[in-house]
Amino acid sequence: MAKAASAAPDRTFDVLRDTIDFRDTLYVPTLVRIAGASDLAAYRAYGIPVLDQGREGACTGFALATVANYLLRARGNDPSASEVSAWMLYTMAKRYDEWPGESYSGSSARGAMKGWHKHGLCALRLWRDGQDSTFTEERAADAIQRPLGAYFRVNHKDLVAMHAAITEVGVLFATARVHPGWQAVREGDDSIAYRQGDIGGHAFAIVGYDRDGFWIQNSWGPDWGSGGLARLSYTDWLINGSDVWVAALGAPVRFEQPVANAPMMSGAPRSYESRTYADLRPHIVMAGNDGVLDPNGAYGLTPDGLRNIIVERLPRRVAAWRTKRVVLYAHGGLVKAESAIQTVANNLETLMREEVYPISFIWHSDALTTLSNILREGLLGRRSEGVLEAATDFMFDRVDDTLEPLARLLGGKALWDEMKENAEGATTNRAGAARLTADHLADLHARGAIEEIHLVGHSAGAVFHARLAAYLAGKQVPIRSLSLWAPACTVKVFNRVYKPLIARGAIEAFDLYTLDDATEQADDCAGIYHKSLLYLVSAALEEVPRISGGTALLGLQRDAEGAIPRGFWQAPKTRWLVAPGAASRATHHGDFDDDGTTLLTTLARITGRGTSAAAIQVAETTRNASPVRIRRARRRLCAALVPLPVPPTR
Repeated sequence: MAKAASAAPDRTFDVLRDTIDFRDTLYVPTLVRIAGASDLAAYRAYGIPVLDQGREGACTGFALATVANYLLRARGNDPSASEVSAWMLYTMAKRYDEWPGESYSGSSARGAMKGWHKHGLCALRLWRDGQDSTFTEERAADAIQRPLGAYFRVNHKDLVAMHAAITEVGVLFATARVHPGWQAVREGDDSIAYRQGDIGGHAFAIVGYDRDGFWIQNSWGPDWGSGGLARLSYTDWLINGSDVWVAALGAPVRFEQPVANAPMMSGAPRSYESRTYADLRPHIVMAGNDGVLDPNGAYGLTPDGLRNIIVERLPRRVAAWRTKRVVLYAHGGLVKAESAIQTVANNLETLMREEVYPISFIWHSDALTTLSNILREGLLGRRSEGVLEAATDFMFDRVDDTLEPLARLLGGKALWDEMKENAEGATTNRAGAARLTADHLADLHARGAIEEIHLVGHSAGAVFHARLAAYLAGKQVPIRSLSLWAPACTVKVFNRVYKPLIARGAIEAFDLYTLDDATEQADDCAGIYHKSLLYLVSAALEEVPRISGGTALLGLQRDAEGAIPRGFWQAPKTRWLVAPGAASRATHHGDFDDDGTTLLTTLARITGRGTSAAAIQVAETTRNASPVRIRRARRRLCAALVPLPVPPTR
C-alpha cells in the first residue's frame, strides 16, 4: 500500500524567482535529434543519489547538487564520482542573490549558478551541513577541481528548447511555484496531480521528459514518488514554472603560475574565475556600506571566513619567512571594485616573493560615474556646442571656477562625505572590516605569528587608514611603516591623527608621495574638471569650499608645504617624495597605484632594501607594456633590490 512521503507537511518552500537581468545568456537550441521521450531508465542507471533537504529551505543547493552529481557521473561513466555538497551551493547562492546578507531563508536559481561559477564545487565529505559555512582553504582547494563550464538560461515557456537542452546535457536546474499536489505524492506515485493553490517556490532537477510532462528528481528523499522522481505535467509546468538553467562541467586545469597574477588575470576568460578567486581570496577583505564586513559577492566574507583567512591561513603561509610582514592596502576614492581587485593581482606575485603578505581592503568608494555625471550636468547647462574645443587655458580655469560650486550643490559634497563615512566606518563600526581584521592581526602580533605591519594608502585610502592606524596604536601594535600616495585626507586629519602617532613612534616610518603642483594642475578629473581630483576635493567637496579659502589636503604640494614644517622631514624616518621624480614616475593622481617606480620605492621601504638605478629603469617598462613584458619586468625588479638600512625600531 502506498504511503505518504515522510514529513511532507513540514517542508519549506522559499525559493526566490530570479530578478530580470539582461546579461543572462539565453540557450539557443541546436538541430539535435529529439526523441519522442527521453530514456529515463538510462538516467536511473547512473544511481544519482536522491537527496533529502529535510525542513531546510535549501532546495536550490540540493537541486543543483543533483544536477552536478549527474554531470560528474555521466562524464566518463563514473558511478563512483564523489557526491558534491548541496550546502556549499546553497551558501554561495545567498552571496549572489540580489538581497543583502545571508541571514534569510531561501535563494534564487541564478544565485546558485553564480556561486558554482565563481567558486567551483566541493565534495560532500568536506561540507555536510549548514552549521559551518566558512569557505575554508581545504574546501576552496577541492572546489576548484569541479569547475562549472558553459551555462545558459533556458526559456521556461519554450518546451522545444527545454527538450533540446535535456537531450544535449541530460538534466536541467529548475524552479517553480508548487501547490498542495506536491505534498500529496505518495511512495510509488509516478505523477504530481495538479491542484489549485500556491504554497511557495521550490527548486528541483528536470531529468527527463515524455509526451505527458517532465520527469523531475526532488530532494525530499527516496520515499517520495517513484524513488524520488515524479512526472510534472506540461500544463502544470507552463502555469507554475519560473526559471530554468542548463549547464555543462568545466575541465579542471593546472597552471604553471597563479591565474590571478597580472598578465594571467587581465586576459582570463570568465571560465577561470574560480581559479582566480582561489589565488586572490586570502588577500582581499570587502567592506560594504558603513564599512561593515561585506559577506556578498565573489570576495565577500563572513566573520568566520575572515577569521579563517587571517588567523589560520596567513600564519601558515608566512611561517618560514625570514621576517613575517603584513601590508594593509586601502585603494583610492572613485575606484571600481574590479579595478581594485586587478591592482591586487598586479602586485601579488612580487610581494609574496619578497615575503610581504598583502591584505587589500576593497571598500565602497566607486562613485566615479556619479561624480562624472555631476560634473557633466553642471557643464552642459553652461556651454554652447563646440566651445570647449576652442577654449584657451584661461577659459578652462573659468570652467573649473563654474564647476566647483555646481559640483558641490549638485551632490558632489554629499557623495564625498558618504565615501569618507564608509572609509572611517570600516574601523569605527564594531562590525567594520578593518576593525575585525586589526583585532585578528593584533592577536597574531602578540603571539609572534607576524612581526611587522605596514600600511599603504592611495588617495582616499589615507582617510581609511587614519582610523585604522589609531586603532592599531590603541591596541599597542606598532606600525612599521606608513606610505601615503597622493593622500586625499585633510591636513587637519594629518595633524590630529597621523602626526602624533609618528611623533611618539607608533608609526615608525612615514613616506608622503605627492605630485608637484604644476603636474597636479595639468591633471584632470573625469576629463571634465581641468585639474586633479585633489584640487576638486579641496575646492568643492570638503568642508570649506574654495570661495571661502578651500580645505588644505595633505596630498597637495601647495598645502603640505604650508602646513608641515621642514624640520618634520628627517630621512630615512620621514620622507616627502615628489612625482614625477626618481622615487615615483606618476604624472596623474591615479597613476600611483600602477606606477612601477612608486611600487618599487614603497616595497623598498617595507622590506628595508633599496633600489638600484637599473631597477628604477626596469620599473618604467611596466607601463603600457604587454602582459609578457610586465611579467618579465616584475621578476627583474625583485632581483634588482639592494640592501638599505632599516629605520630603527622605537
